[in-house]
Amino acid sequence: MRATDTGLNGRTARLLTSEPTDDAGWPADLPAGATEVVIIEDTVSPTATLKVQTSGDAAPKTARIRFDQLAVRDEAAER
Repeated sequence: MRATDTGLNGRTARLLTSEPTDDAGWPADLPAGATEVVIIEDTVSPTATLKVQTSGDAAPKTARIRFDQLAVRDEAAER
């Protein structure tokens, strides 16, 4: 993922680290063992983060994570 990517809202992303952080290096408040999140913003913020939300059966949890700690599948490659 690049900082200039757009159209990210609603896309599923895989966490590239077991301890994701925000732009200041603080741990993201996500449940232990979370490996995928849903991006709930369209573009990367000026602080190089994206707002994401957990998915699955548990109550959704929202956090800000540095964009370079996320991997989004290339939709064009899936077609």
